[in-house]
Amino acid sequence: MSTERLFLTFTHLRDMTRHAEYNAWHQLDHLPENELLPGVAWGDRWVRTPGCAAAGHVGDTAFAPVQYAVAYGFRAPLEPALQAWTDLNQRALWWGRRPELAWTERRPVGFFHPVKEYAAARVLVAPAAIPHRPHRGVHLTLSRTAAPSVPAGAAYFAALDRDLIPAMLAIPGVAGAATYRFAAGAGGFGSPATGAESDLVVRILYLDGDVLETSARIEDERPGWIGRASAPGDVEHVLLSTPMLSIRPWEWDWFDGG
Repeated sequence: MSTERLFLTFTHLRDMTRHAEYNAWHQLDHLPENELLPGVAWGDRWVRTPGCAAAGHVGDTAFAPVQYAVAYGFRAPLEPALQAWTDLNQRALWWGRRPELAWTERRPVGFFHPVKEYAAARVLVAPAAIPHRPHRGVHLTLSRTAAPSVPAGAAYFAALDRDLIPAMLAIPGVAGAATYRFAAGAGGFGSPATGAESDLVVRILYLDGDVLETSARIEDERPGWIGRASAPGDVEHVLLSTPMLSIRPWEWDWFDGG
C-alpha cells in the first residue's frame, strides 16, 4: 500500500474574483513543493464546480460552500514524513508564499488511516497505483458511520467491501476506489485536534470517464451511495457526496461570472 496516511481538506474562496490566482498559486507553486518531499506519496486537488455541486448531495450544511478538495497521501515512516510536510508549510509562510490565506476559508477534515484500495479489472494496474494513475475526477463521499465493532456497522462495512464497491467498479468510467477511516484531527492546520470526528469515513471513486455522466450512472446504479435519504443516527449519514473534477493547469474558469 503506497498510502499510509491521508490528509484531506476542503476550501472555498471568499473573493470569487480570485479563483485563477488561487489555482495558479496552488497548482504551480504549493503542490509541486509538497510533492517534492520524499514522504509525500502523492498529492491531488479537485474542484467542485457548480455542475458538480448540483449533481451531488450535502447532508450537513457546513459543507455546502466547498469548492475545492486537497488530499495528500503519505509514505511510511510516517513521523518524519508528516514533520517534513508540516515544516514546509511553516516555511512557506516565512517565504511569503501563502497569498491565499487572506481570502480563502479552509476546512481541514483531518488525517485518515487507509482501509482498502481497489482497481477495476479493466485498468490492469495494482490497486495501490490508482491514486497515481491519471483520472478526470473523483466522486468523493464523507460520512459518519456506525463503528465496525457493532452489528450494524459490521454489516455495513461488509456490504461496502463485498457488494457496493465491486458494483461501483463495474460502472463504465470508474477506474478504482479507496476507503479511509478517521485517524486524527488537523490541529495546527485550522481544525481542532479532538476525537469528536472519530466516526468519519472517506471513500473516493477515481473516474476516467466523463465525471458528470459517470456520477449519474453511479446514482442510477446505487442511489444510496449519494446519501440523499441518509440522516443523523443512520448506519451511514452522508455529510457530503459529490463529483469533483481534476484540475488542469490554466483551465480555471469554472466560477467566472459567479
